[in-house]
Amino acid sequence: MLVKFIIFFGIIIVSLFLAKLVVYILARKIAKLAKKTKTELDDLIIVSLKKPLFLIIFGSGIYIALGQLSLPEKLNTFFREVFFIFTVLAGVYLVLSLLQAVLNWYAREVAPKTKSRFDDQFIPLLRKLSKVVVIVIAALIVMEHFHYDIKALVTTLGVASLAIALAVQETLGNVIAGLGIIVDRPFQIGDRVQLPSGEIGDVYEIGLRSVKVLTLDHTMVVVPNADIGKNRIINLSYPDPKLKLKIPIGVAYGSDLEKVKNCLLDIAHQLPEVLNEPEPKVYFLKFNDFSLDFLLICWIDSYTNKFAITDKINMAINQKFIEQNISIPFPIREVTGEIEIKNSKHQAPNNKSQTNSKFQ
Repeated sequence: MLVKFIIFFGIIIVSLFLAKLVVYILARKIAKLAKKTKTELDDLIIVSLKKPLFLIIFGSGIYIALGQLSLPEKLNTFFREVFFIFTVLAGVYLVLSLLQAVLNWYAREVAPKTKSRFDDQFIPLLRKLSKVVVIVIAALIVMEHFHYDIKALVTTLGVASLAIALAVQETLGNVIAGLGIIVDRPFQIGDRVQLPSGEIGDVYEIGLRSVKVLTLDHTMVVVPNADIGKNRIINLSYPDPKLKLKIPIGVAYGSDLEKVKNCLLDIAHQLPEVLNEPEPKVYFLKFNDFSLDFLLICWIDSYTNKFAITDKINMAINQKFIEQNISIPFPIREVTGEIEIKNSKHQAPNNKSQTNSKFQ
């Protein structure tokens, strides 16, 4: 019996030594190699492995040591079941530690490099969701091991989850659409977009449920992610902030068309805000009721200057046409009417006398 106790304590001491040795190798040897890499992911994984591996090695040593003692069968069965639960819990601890290491790495190295705040908001949610999923799976494994009927539990959970999903299907749809936005990245914070409603504004925030857009009127428009996923969004900032200006102009019939074209092109080339590439173009579009319609097309370096440069171009066109005696027509309508003045005759009902009245 004394020999068995000596073996029992010997195995415990050896397992404790091995557990500390593994932690030491991870902390000193492998950690030094990991520091030489560019990424911080391997460093975080090494840190996350220390405690779970120590518990697994030391716990396994205790279980093996208990097997060396001549214990009653019921006690051996009890320790066997306890060790099984311990193994499952240690596995949960190991998986959660690795998941947290990966998420922390993403939060430190990847998320700051993205302009979107969506991943910053999604990581805490993913942390909580991963914990729930791993714990539920571990609980089901333990229940299955102890021969509990988990089919009824799984059915109940399925019905409950279906009811919850139906209750929050709109929210879930927005969250799933938000995942599509973060993966596809049709726009980022600061991009100027045109919404399906026609409103134009800058993307202010990308959230789990909605996207906030600050319009040019300085009002905040909140658009659900599901609406963005189902509709066409125009991104004015992508692939570059250049913008095409289309400026219509009408001149009077009888004007020299070549002269009009040259004047418009001169204005486009003289303004420093207008880009030379792509080259400005002028097109004669149609014969309108009161005018000959032209279209000046030119490019500017940024959509943010649209209104200021359009104002400059229009002012320059007006001044140039005045100098070159080019008329800009406007419709004139003449309305003529005729007023009739009639004489009205009134006759008294009780006598035969007549009275003439004139209304002017």
